[in-house]
Amino acid sequence: MEIMLPFYKKVAYSMGRFGSSFLLTLTGLTAFWIYGTVFELNWFLDGIALAVSYLVIGLTHWLTGYYSDSLETRLGRRKPFVIIGAPGVAITGFLLFVPNWFINTGDPNIELTVFGYYLLMICLFKFFYAFLLTAFQAWLPEITDADERPLVSSMQNTANWVANGLGVVIGFMTPLLFLAGPPPGLSTIGFTIVIVIAIITVLFYLPSIAFIREKSDIVIPKRSLREETATVMKNPTYVRWIIIVGFLSFSFSAITTQIVGYAQTVLLLTSMEQILPPAIALLVSIIIFLFIWLKALKKYGKGRLMLYSLFVLAAIMAMTPFLGALTGVLSNVVVASLYFIPLAACMAIYYLMKYIVPADIIQVDELASGQSRAGIYEGFMGVPLNIFQAVSAFLLGWFMEYSVISTGNTLFGYLWWGPLFAPFLLVAAWILRKTDIDPDFEALKAQHG
Repeated sequence: MEIMLPFYKKVAYSMGRFGSSFLLTLTGLTAFWIYGTVFELNWFLDGIALAVSYLVIGLTHWLTGYYSDSLETRLGRRKPFVIIGAPGVAITGFLLFVPNWFINTGDPNIELTVFGYYLLMICLFKFFYAFLLTAFQAWLPEITDADERPLVSSMQNTANWVANGLGVVIGFMTPLLFLAGPPPGLSTIGFTIVIVIAIITVLFYLPSIAFIREKSDIVIPKRSLREETATVMKNPTYVRWIIIVGFLSFSFSAITTQIVGYAQTVLLLTSMEQILPPAIALLVSIIIFLFIWLKALKKYGKGRLMLYSLFVLAAIMAMTPFLGALTGVLSNVVVASLYFIPLAACMAIYYLMKYIVPADIIQVDELASGQSRAGIYEGFMGVPLNIFQAVSAFLLGWFMEYSVISTGNTLFGYLWWGPLFAPFLLVAAWILRKTDIDPDFEALKAQHG
């Protein structure tokens, strides 16, 4: 077996995801809640801003994928995007949490100004995130062999999921990190946490910038964006995978957007003592299940494990109206912990597949065509994926504002968002049953020499 990356380079590459994943998780979990609750932005406008940001990240994924495939510099194709993207993500991610530095967020007469600031900052953050991560992920099949890729992916996902888990913990604590004002804004502790993570985001990408280079024998395609996109869209496995992940992300983005408000409003996790146990249960479960699924992949295959996880996740989401009633029988901390453990299991397998399956599809195409299109494969997938998420955010914003208009508060929205979004997971499962995501690389290598 050929080893392309020594261990220290595996670590250098894998650790980069930590800071940016933390910021993405924190913003994904809290931005919708913060601007709707703390800064009292109309929920429908809140959903519109979030939806537009998904369209921005989708287009940026696509264009960055193409240009990072075709760029030729002394630093390689991907590295310039990492050098520019890492500080961009850090700065805009920080600014998203401090609108009160620039505008009077306590003045109800300037709601459109608050909306404009939120729209600008979340779109810039998503732009730099896609700019950075599309190129960074396109590195994976170019710096690893198929045999070592699951290990590198699992190391990357360990850093990713530790960051996600810590982001979830901090996300649940968000209501405790803001001062009521006027004007409302981050407390000293909240400010410290966000600025430290912004700095770590930049620092943790420096080792990959210093040590990682792609293979020297990569053929750089000289086709147009339209031709490259048309080429990858002729790959039926890739198209089906896009649709599967699209429907999954439609529901999954609703989970990440609603979970903080759901924990506060329905599960009544309102103090540090109540928040930490279920948040830690989620974090530990994520890490444990990442390694469980990694070992199970070899025995059961990616397709079967992911299919089961989709059914379980749909059942979990459908339970959101009923968990509040259980807090009358069991402690709300126990209810939340029992809910988050299977949720973590399903989320872990999705994130593991999210990186392994596209990398496999890319390598299959490279074996067949002799050319690397990792960037356009990674990049174009972001367009339909984020269109699904944009529609999800728009629907969620409308649903929350409908809850306020029809009932006078957000409780109805927080109770019933799960059954609204769960059926889309069953659509993803139905398509997955018709899709082979377990290629036989030994047979393919023998076939294509």
